[in-house]
Amino acid sequence: MSEEIVLNVLVDAAGNELDIKTSFVVRDVTYTKPMRVPLYVAGALKSAEELAALGLTVKGYTQNELDAKTYAGYYAANPALATRVRQYSALLATLGLTATATSDEVTAAIKASGMTDAEKTETSATVLALIHDIELNYNAVSGDGLGAWAVLEKLIRYLPAETSETSDIS
Repeated sequence: MSEEIVLNVLVDAAGNELDIKTSFVVRDVTYTKPMRVPLYVAGALKSAEELAALGLTVKGYTQNELDAKTYAGYYAANPALATRVRQYSALLATLGLTATATSDEVTAAIKASGMTDAEKTETSATVLALIHDIELNYNAVSGDGLGAWAVLEKLIRYLPAETSETSDIS
C-alpha cells in the first residue's frame, strides 16, 4: 500500500477527531462566551497556526492506517464478525487458500480435496453459512452498501488477535 495520505481529519487538544469539513468549533474567545469559530475563510481551511490557536491540528491518514482504524471499529462494534471471519480464514487455510481466494477457487479446492463426498458437502455448506453470517455481521456495522465478499480480504487482513473473550462467541 502507498504511504500517500488519503484522509485528513482535524484533531483537537484532547485527541478527538473531527471531519476536515467541520465548518466551526465552539471555543472560548476573548470574552468568556462560547462562540462558533469558523474554520474556513472564503472556502479555504484556516492555516495551521490559526487552527493551533483554536487547539486543532490536521492529521493525515494513509490508506493502511484508515483501513486499520475502520476495520477495528467494525470488529469492536460486532465481535461476532471477528469470530465468523476467523472461522472462514481457518477454513481457507485448511484448503490451502489465502484471503484473496475467489469463490471459484474455494469450490475447486473443495472438489480437489481428498474429502469424501459427504465431507465435501458439509464443507461447502459451512462455507456458505460462514459467508452468509459474515455478510449479516458486516452489513450490520459497515453501512457502506458493499457486500462483505468485496472486502473479505481486508476483513481477514485487519482481523484482531484472538482473545479468550472473542473465542467464546458461537
